[in-house]
Amino acid sequence: MSTGKTKIVYVTTSHFKMEENRIFVERCRLADGTLVGDVFEFEIREERIAEMLEVDITKMVWAEARRAYERIGVPCVVEHAGLVFEGYKSEWYPGGLTKPMWDTLGDRFLQETNSAGRRAVARAVVGYCDGMQTRTFSGETSGVLADRPRGSRTFYWDTIFAPDDPTGRTAGKTYAEVIDDATLGLPYKIEHLSQSSRAMLEFLNFRRSTDGPELWRWR
Repeated sequence: MSTGKTKIVYVTTSHFKMEENRIFVERCRLADGTLVGDVFEFEIREERIAEMLEVDITKMVWAEARRAYERIGVPCVVEHAGLVFEGYKSEWYPGGLTKPMWDTLGDRFLQETNSAGRRAVARAVVGYCDGMQTRTFSGETSGVLADRPRGSRTFYWDTIFAPDDPTGRTAGKTYAEVIDDATLGLPYKIEHLSQSSRAMLEFLNFRRSTDGPELWRWR
């Protein structure tokens, strides 16, 4: 039975991203104030897609979206995020290399990159491919890298990135500490701070403003 909502196929194997997507649909709003979940319905496809080793996240996600479409044969979106050190915004560094660097260094990331206390941007890119076109959408959150990993949620660099928060409610907490705080939690990160939410909203606002190919329609 049709729900009247637009179906978005989201390709990811990350259970952290799946958890965040559920909250995103329930809590985040489109440009006109409509809840995402009132308009869109996400279907998660757990397909492992090879990632290009590329510092520029946009280039990496553009290629990944095309590979995802080739794999599953339906219009779909992918998302990837990384850190960009202040002074390296145009070079994107470490950008798309953040994940392999973190996989290798883990809690030694700050020490080995000499980046404790450094200003940085968390930059996310959502890519979609419908078989006819491939587009990318980005979102950013500025912040600072902590002096040491803090917080219990080990979703890559969530333990070292402390986002700027104009309200002051997070008080220099890392993403992981925000999630640990019972007065804030994961919903606060997703609704108010997340670069990935901002990138996905850019895509959904675009998607809603265009008719799109027939394959995008929920049936």
